Amino acid sequence: MGNFTKILGAGAMAALLAGCAATPDPFVTQVLPKGEPLNIRNILAAHPNKKACIDYQAATNSCASIITSTVDGNTMISNELAALKVPNSTAIQNVEIITRSMLQGDRACVRGEDVSVTGRDPMSAILLGATRDTINQFGGAVCGTYYRSGDGYIVSSVGANGQPFPPGDTKFQFILGDLKLRAQ
Repeated sequence: MGNFTKILGAGAMAALLAGCAATPDPFVTQVLPKGEPLNIRNILAAHPNKKACIDYQAATNSCASIITSTVDGNTMISNELAALKVPNSTAIQNVEIITRSMLQGDRACVRGEDVSVTGRDPMSAILLGATRDTINQFGGAVCGTYYRSGDGYIVSSVGANGQPFPPGDTKFQFILGDLKLRAQ
């Protein structure tokens, strides 16, 4: 899934637009407790036509991003929708990121050129550039491995250079019904 793209891109974009002062380090990674590894094909088959929610908050029925994914042969195509706060403004900008990952065993791998955005606005362009640059800094590719985690799943992403890819482990779950985006 493209979930690492949104979270990484938001952090990198914030650092680019707001400067480095008081911005969290976008290369800090988190490690979450994980269950057994799972094949993403099996995860998607268990949740047909459902949307994955990153960082679900029940109180607001909202997600940090919402992802739909399909598999075609050895390619997983993920559409990720995120709401980003525009720096120095109260405005919110929705950004849609498309990721074409190659499925290799239980992993989904993506290169910088496999990431695109649907918008032609400045926020989308900055997010795309920051995401591609970061993937290149981590060896030119990133592979995600999927794990069970309680009522959801975790994707753990590692760059081709062997380093954990920011933000590290990311929890997601499939939620029924209408979901709201929460600005980051």
